[in-house]
Amino acid sequence: MGLVNTVVPLDNLEQETVKWCREILRNSPTAIRVLKSALNAVDDGHAGLQELAGNTTLIYYGTEEGSEGKAAFMERRPPDFSKFPRRP
Repeated sequence: MGLVNTVVPLDNLEQETVKWCREILRNSPTAIRVLKSALNAVDDGHAGLQELAGNTTLIYYGTEEGSEGKAAFMERRPPDFSKFPRRP
């Protein structure tokens, strides 16, 4: 899984941790949030799964596809999802 990227002497642990944290923080905040939820979901039971679902739903709401669903609901019409690709 790549969860262990390096092994360092105890004296260098904090410095190496800060280095890895800075690298992680260069990535998308949303991606970090969802990945953290995914890694924790296994051990957090239902609460972890709910957090993961909430985070991924938040992403969906920001898409054009999500906007179409909302607009269709508000306009009381069937949504037209035909322009969005179906992925397995």
